[in-house]
This record gives sequence, C-alpha cells and structure tokens, in this order.
Amino acid sequence: MFLIPELSSEPFQIFLWIAYIFTVTVVVTVLRSRRKLDLPVRDVTKGHRWYQVEIFPRPTFCSVCEEHIMEGAHCDSCGICTDEDCVHAADKLFPCKRLSLPGRTSMDHVWARGNLPLCSVCFVCGVQCGMNPTLCDRRCIWCQRTVHDCCAVEDKRCDFGHYRSMIIPPYSVGLQLVGIRGRRHLSVSKLYPPVRISNWSPLIVFANPSSGNNMGEHLLREFREVLNPIQVIDLHSLSPTAGLELFRLLPTYKCRLLVCGGDGTVGWVLGALDRVKLQNQPLIGVLPLGTGNDLARVQGWGEGFVGEKSLDEILTDIAHAEVTPFDRWTVSIIHQRHFGIRRPAKVLAMNNYFSMGCDALVALNFHRQRQTRPELFTSRLFNKFWYFSYGAIDVLEQACVDLHKRVKLELDGRTVNLPELEGIVVLNISSWAGGFNLWSGTGEEDVPPASFNDGILEVVGLHSSFHMGQVRIAMADPIRLGQARVVKLTLQKGTKMPVQVDGEPWEQGSATVTISLRNRVNMLKKSEHHD
Repeated sequence: MFLIPELSSEPFQIFLWIAYIFTVTVVVTVLRSRRKLDLPVRDVTKGHRWYQVEIFPRPTFCSVCEEHIMEGAHCDSCGICTDEDCVHAADKLFPCKRLSLPGRTSMDHVWARGNLPLCSVCFVCGVQCGMNPTLCDRRCIWCQRTVHDCCAVEDKRCDFGHYRSMIIPPYSVGLQLVGIRGRRHLSVSKLYPPVRISNWSPLIVFANPSSGNNMGEHLLREFREVLNPIQVIDLHSLSPTAGLELFRLLPTYKCRLLVCGGDGTVGWVLGALDRVKLQNQPLIGVLPLGTGNDLARVQGWGEGFVGEKSLDEILTDIAHAEVTPFDRWTVSIIHQRHFGIRRPAKVLAMNNYFSMGCDALVALNFHRQRQTRPELFTSRLFNKFWYFSYGAIDVLEQACVDLHKRVKLELDGRTVNLPELEGIVVLNISSWAGGFNLWSGTGEEDVPPASFNDGILEVVGLHSSFHMGQVRIAMADPIRLGQARVVKLTLQKGTKMPVQVDGEPWEQGSATVTISLRNRVNMLKKSEHHD
C-alpha cells in the first residue's frame, strides 16, 4: 500500500513528492501492462486481428452489446470495437477484411456499424453522421466511406475510395498453404492486377514496431485498417527479404515501398533489396521513426514522426512524392596479414556515411551501452542525451589522438596530406549526426556542391571531440579534405581505431578500407510543391 508523503514548502520534501508521483505512475503502468485479454488467434482468411485497448481515446460503443465501453478490444484490420466479454461473439457475428476473394473482378461494400471517425460525412446525403451517443451509422471497411443508417446506398459496389490506386483488392490475391518448420502457413502465391482501377501502383508498408517509442506498432495498425493487411508487414514477424517477394509477383507494375523506421531499418531493407534482385525495383519512401533519421531528412520526410500527421496526410504525401535516384556505396575492408595469415575481407553497404576516429568512438560507446542496458535507451531524447554524454567524455580522454599519423587517406588515387586530426567522416548525404550539414558547415564559406546522386563522396576531418561539438552547433567549420569517387583509408600495422558505417560501429584493426559506388536505387522524395 502506498503512503502519501506530507507536502511542505521545503525543496527536499517537494522533491520527495515528485519522486513519489513518478514511482506510483511507473508501478501502475507496469501492472496494467501485464494485464492481458484472452484474445482468440486470428484465422488469417476471415477472422479479426484483435489488440487490447486500455482506454479508448474517444466515446466508443461495443459492436455486439452496443453498450458504452471505456476499454476492450479493437480489430486493427476492420476497426470494430468490443467489450472484453463480447470478443468471441464478435468473431462469429461480424466479417473482417478478407485477404483473398479469388474468382471475382469486383466486390460490394463491407459495412461496420458505429464508432465512425470524427467529422464523418454521409456520402449519400452529405450531412454529418455518427453524431448520436449510441452505436449508429456505418463505415465501409475498404473504401472508408460513411453513411447514415437511414440512407440507401444505390451502388453497392466498392471502388476502394480515395486511395484505390495504392490498395491491393482481395479479388487480386491468390493464397496457398505452405509448410514452414512443420507448421502450415498461408502465403501469397499470385497477384492479379485489378482491371477496374486505373493508374494502379500498390503500396507495400514495412514497419519496425519497436521504432519511435513503439510508434511503429501504432502505424502498423493504422495502415492495416486502410490497406489490405497483406500489404502491411511487421518486420519483427517477417524479414524484409520475404516481404520483398510480393514485388516479384508484379514485374510490370511500378510499385511503392514505404519503410517506417530509423536509418538502420532503411539500410536493412535496402540490403535485402540487393539480395532479392527484383526485375522491377520499387520506389522507396521513408517515414522516420529513429533517432537521427538523416536519410529521411535529405529526402524531405522530416526529422522524426511522432504522430503529428494523420494517415491521410501520409498517404497523400506518398502519392505526390517525386522519384529521385540515390547512390549506394560498397565499403570493402581488406585486413593486413598477421603471422602470414590474412582474415577474410569484409564487405558492407553504405547509404549515409562512414567515419573513423572520435565520431565513430561516440557511436561505439553508445552501441555497447545499449547492448548492456537497453532499458536506458527508450526514446529519441534519451538517446541524444547519451550521445552527448559520450562525446563529452571523449573531450577529456582524447582516445583517438594522432589519427592523422596512423592512417593514410587517398582520394581517387591521390594521397592527401592530413593535418592534425582525431576523426575522418566520408559523406554520401548532406545530413549528419541528426540533421547537421557537415559539408557546408556554418555556411560562411563557398564550397563545391554536394549531392546524394552524383556518384561523388565528400570527405571531412575533425580536430577533436570538442571540435566535433563546435561543428554540430555551427560554431566552427569542419576540415574539408576533398571530394572523390573512390575513397581509400589505410590503417597502419598495429593500429586499432573505432569505425562506423551508418551507425553500426566496431573496432577495426590494421586494414585497407575502400569505398566505391555500389548501385543506385529510386527513392521517393517529398514534393516541395505539394501542400
């Protein structure tokens, strides 16, 4: 039982009161998170996909008993809500989104009654609906149109609404049973282009549910409610390689892929795209959910999604996005011989940047601590705090001092005489360390233009961790070492130095690192002309 401390004007007792409130909040949250509903397993062909809702954000009514409910279950595919005791009845009474309806070329509306979105308007009479404090009026779970109970719908055929060009209709999907590790699963075997939808360019969504303070899980649910659930792929349940096989079924159509996650998730998907080798590669957009989100920034998608946009706005941005080529690079690491034995070469893909020295050391310390204590890295704010802390520590320790004496830098075969350095950064994109334009710096000097699709890398140096901090707040310029199509760094024998590629750090021994153009992919850049 909790005892409420006595509040007084003394600062220490005020602090105790705040600590008490914080502790109670944490304990109650943990206890509530352990409470689970006994939800049935979904039949993927016709059942609901339930998840527990502790408190509904707006007035909600049970689709079965029609009573007002504060908590219960919500189907993230068709959007119906029920009380805890009515879940099993709802499975029997109400159809969910059918993933596949073979043998058809069209389908009728599928109506769900009540709990309409705010400010819904009847598409028959044009008057606002869903306003009564009861379970009233209807919504089609495919086209999202709403209608009064009393209004007659003359055309019963569903056209899938405003985003029909992005949706894969269930009559376009062929499913088959496959055996995986002794268990039977339904898999998409065929996709038939819908003859009734013009300019069809389906959207597949990949989302990392743990990204962005679990914002990825929220987005998975929202996209399933608007699209066909087979188009929405949880990267915890299905790998990007398996998800990309959907595009192989549509070799002649220009499809779109939206990756919801941080730079690491985007890199994971792009790496899978290399392995799958599709005949017709998708156009790739990014919804940023990570900490730095540098790749999303240069494509115009913002510094990090926190729910400030509705799903309608996101889909509209994707529909109007511009196609832009994007350079990707190969990082080849050839280790030096030790006792006459050479370790196998290491080959990586680079999308954003490569760094060696003080910048990579901060990333390495951050990575090691996150592996040991993941509970300390639960939000963008905390992550940025830890990055700052490890940078401040290296200001005192100077672990990468004399880097310029231990590494040889070559740009397009030309050796560069290095000044006194503790860090080297090789850039493909203009955004670095969470949004700073490292190549332009303070903007006070004229510098050659930089682009992520010109086949050229920018190389800069950092005097120290303190200098790196000054650069990040635009109080100093970096040391611009040059631009090149091929960058080569050679670490002297007996040298160990922290390095990183796109935020994945490690400690590298003596080796030769060569960065050269790998390929280009077509990405979606947010249109500057669309509001």
